[in-house]
Amino acid sequence: TCALPICTERENEVLLRVAKGFTLPEIGQQLNLSRHTIADYVKQIYRKLNVSSRAEAALEAQRLGLFRR
Repeated sequence: TCALPICTERENEVLLRVAKGFTLPEIGQQLNLSRHTIADYVKQIYRKLNVSSRAEAALEAQRLGLFRR
């Protein structure tokens, strides 16, 4: 199930890892994707959540219940 309805399942996976403090290369390695692909996901997430930083994204994810899986 999609934790944040506005985000895809993959975006939710990336957002969860961003919120946990992983770097883009670390997230890429975990999801078997390039850091550039992860960076694109992060940009999409920021745009969808209307945020401009990791901290804001993490707070918004928490507010929207992403961590209550």
